[in-house]
Amino acid sequence: MRLGFSFVWKGGLVISGLVALLLVGGLAFRAYCQHRKARALAIDTPGGIDEGMFARIGGIEQWIQIRGESRSNPAVIILHGGPGFSYTPFTEIFRPWEKHFTVVQWDQRGAGRTYGRNGKAGSEEMSIGRMAQDGIEVAEFVRNRLGTEKVILLAHSWGTILGMEMVARRPDLFHAYVGTGQIVDMPRNEDTSYNLLLERVRMEGDEKAVKALEGIGRPPYKDFNTWMVKGRLAVTHAPPSSSGRALPNVFVAALTTPGYSLKDAYSLFAAFGFSSETLFGELMAYDARRLGTKFEVPIFILQGDSDLQSPSVLAAEYFSSLEAPRKELVMLKGEGHTALLLLPDVFLTELLSKVRPLAVNPPPEVSSSNR
Repeated sequence: MRLGFSFVWKGGLVISGLVALLLVGGLAFRAYCQHRKARALAIDTPGGIDEGMFARIGGIEQWIQIRGESRSNPAVIILHGGPGFSYTPFTEIFRPWEKHFTVVQWDQRGAGRTYGRNGKAGSEEMSIGRMAQDGIEVAEFVRNRLGTEKVILLAHSWGTILGMEMVARRPDLFHAYVGTGQIVDMPRNEDTSYNLLLERVRMEGDEKAVKALEGIGRPPYKDFNTWMVKGRLAVTHAPPSSSGRALPNVFVAALTTPGYSLKDAYSLFAAFGFSSETLFGELMAYDARRLGTKFEVPIFILQGDSDLQSPSVLAAEYFSSLEAPRKELVMLKGEGHTALLLLPDVFLTELLSKVRPLAVNPPPEVSSSNR
């Protein structure tokens, strides 16, 4: 009896020791990865900027990151997708942009470090209107911080909902609006998306996916969890990028982002569930056309033509109805909803050729171009 107890006790110690060793080793490797990434992301130019801070936005503390090799470069505010999914862990994707732009990442209300600081109750009002106003306050904060008159707004997916409202309300703050994964009319969006996805999984012969889609039926869906069945399938069955690249592993990115604590990594994922569920009803009813079709800032839409989540046919139809000082639609052949994260070099080229000149040397009146 004593021999058996001793064996179990010693065995337990060995297992506990191994677990502790693995944990310490894992944390040490994580610290090494963070250090290595920090070196790769370091900005050491004389006029550079690398700041991360909480600012009082919309009555709560919200996280803002500002990075670039020269403060004199035009500022680009990136409106992340989700709702509730910060792109701060993807900073390295946008590192080449920082030679030409000051890149601003903002963890929106209910996202990333902003969610980690405030929690559910502290996030207060979660609505499109409130968050668009937050975005305007962020633009004003960045303008004051950098001493610049206007900024460029680049919005992805959910971010396009906030972005269009921001430029409609305060065109004086923005050199231009750039949208990708553009959301227009969510009821039509979801219906069209369902058709495209079902057609794709049938073509691929994925019977399990076909069964899952047929099981939830056509939209509209009563709750977030049902909607996410389609959402996950749209991600896993997205067309492969022409670049041959795969999306960055978000779990690895969260754990190896310099300065990110384990709490920050947890908040990144917890925030998505909270925000998406909270905003689900308003998101499903969204229609950009309620803002009207006339805008006072140049509008550029860079859209994957094989986007299963924000179908390009709706983005193109919406674009054709818009009036703006200048507008341009660029269809990215064979690309899907996450083209921004897969082809940052292509986006940089487009920004440099089409958008940066409007910020560096804007004409008195931007000429109309409806290409």
